[in-house]
Amino acid sequence: MIERVWKLINNVMEAGANVNETDVLLHQSIKKVGGDIESFAFNTAIAQLMILLNHLEKLPKVPRATYETLLKLLAPFAPHVTEELWTTLGNTTSLYRENWPRYDEAKTVSISMVIAIQINGKLRDTLEVPRNTGEDEVKKLSLIRPVIVKWLDGKTPSKVIYVKGKIVSIVL
Repeated sequence: MIERVWKLINNVMEAGANVNETDVLLHQSIKKVGGDIESFAFNTAIAQLMILLNHLEKLPKVPRATYETLLKLLAPFAPHVTEELWTTLGNTTSLYRENWPRYDEAKTVSISMVIAIQINGKLRDTLEVPRNTGEDEVKKLSLIRPVIVKWLDGKTPSKVIYVKGKIVSIVL
């Protein structure tokens, strides 16, 4: 992970704003890592940092503020490396003199959600919909997915169960 964070500095751009997906993930990470450190759940804090790092590596350019926040979150786990990267960015004060990042609760909730679709207990597809999509609409969209239509093979489901925000279960 450390080597990947080190290489990511090459993709940092001076100015620029986060896209919505990156902003949501960044605020979720600030919340999770801060809470996990307080409760001594270091392994899950590192896991969340890996999720954030994987996302940032997919971006063509990473905003400097986002990279600096990543360094602040990683600092308790890799103090020397993060301090070195911090000064490489041109910062003159120590990383440890900086405040811990704050998250915005409103930005920790994404505008869309991914719903798993299963048939007879086996995952067959996923569906991404806006967070405010109603139950009937999610069921309808699930049943017309090409992969699901293929698995249904002309049969009518005996039950379609929707667990809000998580899964659609189709029983044949």
